[in-house]
Amino acid sequence: MVGVGAMGSATIYQLAHRGRRVLGLERYDIPRAMGSSHGHTRIIRLAYYEDPSYVLLLQRSYELWRSIQARAGERLLHITGSVDAGPSDSWVCKARCSPASSTSWPTRC
Repeated sequence: MVGVGAMGSATIYQLAHRGRRVLGLERYDIPRAMGSSHGHTRIIRLAYYEDPSYVLLLQRSYELWRSIQARAGERLLHITGSVDAGPSDSWVCKARCSPASSTSWPTRC
């Protein structure tokens, strides 16, 4: 039994998809403006500087979004570009410009 916010709904969906019986209960109204993922849009990005171990999870999330999109018969995932900017000595720029950076996108450091 879990809530039916973004994470709870995803968990319920995956468990049900695997044949488990699950129940989602929400203590607040649906939809609500109190959650971390309320609103009409979300962002997902592969350029994740905080820790490279997130990249495999993010790649899997793209696969899952495409799968849900195919089942829904509706475009849910819109891939666009992004710009990350900051001082050249910031940790984001240093991580992005390091040899360990896993992307091949153009970078200016």
